[in-house]
Amino acid sequence: MNENQDVYQEIDLVELMWTVLAKWWLILLLMVIAGGAAYYVTDQYVTPIYQAESTLFIGKESDVLAQVSLSDFNLDNKLVVDYRELIKTRLVTEEVINDLALQATTSSLITNLGIEIIDESRFMHVTFKDPIPERATQIVNSLSEVLADKAMEIVGVDNVRIVDEAIVPTTPISPNKMKNSAVAAAVGAMIALGIIFLQMMMNNTINNEEEMEKAFNVTVLGVIPMFKGGK
Repeated sequence: MNENQDVYQEIDLVELMWTVLAKWWLILLLMVIAGGAAYYVTDQYVTPIYQAESTLFIGKESDVLAQVSLSDFNLDNKLVVDYRELIKTRLVTEEVINDLALQATTSSLITNLGIEIIDESRFMHVTFKDPIPERATQIVNSLSEVLADKAMEIVGVDNVRIVDEAIVPTTPISPNKMKNSAVAAAVGAMIALGIIFLQMMMNNTINNEEEMEKAFNVTVLGVIPMFKGGK
């Protein structure tokens, strides 16, 4: 009995495979519809976000750079972490908001602010995300300048250098139209497979003698062919 059940299960899988192949047009149709809809919605209704970035260097002034010692290097590495926290304080962010006359709060500014410290170095990247690329650039450059000023005021050393000022980004970092379309197309394919499987589960029609033997566990002795009678 178990062997028969295994055989029937194998036949069901084969039937499912052939049914899926026969319904390839349904899968393709739903993939195109879902992917196209996702691309259209992303393009028309999702606000693009741009990211501007500046690069800072934490170190000695240029006229004394050749005299840097190991202790100075270790101190600068620690200051990189301190400056990462300093740039997020109200002391810095509120001055940037006032200088640029931004309609923003300190918390919203910090939410879109990113600080990346390069491992084993004294370089730090300052990034900011905003729907308006020009505004993102202004905020990043202002943050970098205010940080340099406040470092001198608080730490007492002029050791923050702006290596690369932020330039206006031309390509948004989000949303990713192609990625969203691909995900939606995959969802469309899964929906199509679900519809096909549901149709097979709800179809109780017996189409041939093999299905008759499987359904009733009997041997089919003969088949009456369909014919069209005369008038």
